[in-house]
Amino acid sequence: MRRICLLLFVAIITIIFCQQGLAQDSHYWTYQYGTRAFLLGGMVIGSVLDISGIYYNPGGLSLLKDPETLLASKVYHWPHYSLENLGGTDKKLTSSKLDSAPGIVAGLIKFPWLKDHRIGYSILTRQSVDIRLTGTVITSGDVIPDYPGDESIVADFQLIEYLTEPWWGLTWAYKFNDTVGIGISNYFTFRSHRANFQSIGQVLTPDGDLTMLIDAISYDYQNYRLLWKVGCALDFDRFHLGLTVTTPSIELYGKGSAGINKTITGQDIDVDGTRDSYVIADHQDGLDSNFPTPLALGVGATYTLAITRLGSVNLYASAEWYAGIDKFDVIKTEEFVGQSDGKTYRNEITHELDDVFNFGLGIEHILNENITFYGSIRTDFSARKPGSDTTLSVTDWDIYHIMTGTTFRIKNTEWTLGLGYSWGKSEKKRNADIVNPDSDRQFVGLIENVNFGYNSVNILFGFSF
Repeated sequence: MRRICLLLFVAIITIIFCQQGLAQDSHYWTYQYGTRAFLLGGMVIGSVLDISGIYYNPGGLSLLKDPETLLASKVYHWPHYSLENLGGTDKKLTSSKLDSAPGIVAGLIKFPWLKDHRIGYSILTRQSVDIRLTGTVITSGDVIPDYPGDESIVADFQLIEYLTEPWWGLTWAYKFNDTVGIGISNYFTFRSHRANFQSIGQVLTPDGDLTMLIDAISYDYQNYRLLWKVGCALDFDRFHLGLTVTTPSIELYGKGSAGINKTITGQDIDVDGTRDSYVIADHQDGLDSNFPTPLALGVGATYTLAITRLGSVNLYASAEWYAGIDKFDVIKTEEFVGQSDGKTYRNEITHELDDVFNFGLGIEHILNENITFYGSIRTDFSARKPGSDTTLSVTDWDIYHIMTGTTFRIKNTEWTLGLGYSWGKSEKKRNADIVNPDSDRQFVGLIENVNFGYNSVNILFGFSF
């Protein structure tokens, strides 16, 4: 009996490479906002430096002595992804793109009668992905044990993905006295995510036998939610402390669609000596969608060292804990019947998040009234739960960020320059299964160690006057 468990490393390339386009949707500390907060890695929960603190700690907004009426900032980043050891070969796939990082626009709504009350607004982007990739891999390898020698392997794939998650917020802050301030921000969030993964894989044996695999998955969903962020700021002259609570979000509305097409021919799937052909395809519209966000607790502190002839130094530290979320359907698809075998399948679009604890340190050296230097380091651990079989994200690598920069004043203009670097990697086994077939009849791919790599160069340039 011919026992072909066809090892289509093409499937691994397309499935893994396409899914990695989901960027950092399982990370919470990737993006930071505001020029000085960015240089400090966002470690400003305990000490709001400017109006960007409307996001980090709304309570600190009330303690700002001279807040700007409007803040807008722009940061550029250059993320780079790599996949190594594909199909047990030395093939390596990379993707990089220089683009602007998500930013923030924030301001105050001034009313003369507010006195110790402040009203602010903010518009920021928490997630952003825009990827359009196509590629062809032509190689050879011994993926069919029953045939001596190498087979010819061809893979064509296409990935189109767009994700955006803006937050619109209104903030109220109140100053009890010169030491204590509280605040709350009400955010309306909108998550729009669509993706289309398509791949065609072919394996040709020396005898002319051809095996083909068509693998296509698509989804498109929108989700509207509300959440609140509460903050308290304490100012003790040289020591500052901040506490924040971000509530789980409340769903307002969500709709989506999902499609799947798994076609295979020329593979002995059920190991009966006969080469099989299968078509499993479905598309569903008007489905309910859901994308909850977790409870988060943050704490931060700032301490000012003694002023010397070399200036003063401020030390910053922050930490934030995010709760986990049990497995849920991002798009609530229904079961369907496969065209070739009449069996029941389901195109699962699911997500699951583990709890995460991030922390970081920052330093600010105020040399004089014209020049200030900054540095920071922070963690950005993945919330993807180890061993999870969810399908929306595979970004299980932990990321580390370092940042350095300076602000300097020339006449009436303040300039900001910053440079940072982020990196992370993971190694795991990947099985290119298709849909969720019965345990006795699987479209099996190669189980292998696949190396993920991520790094990003971050550039900040700005000025104000």
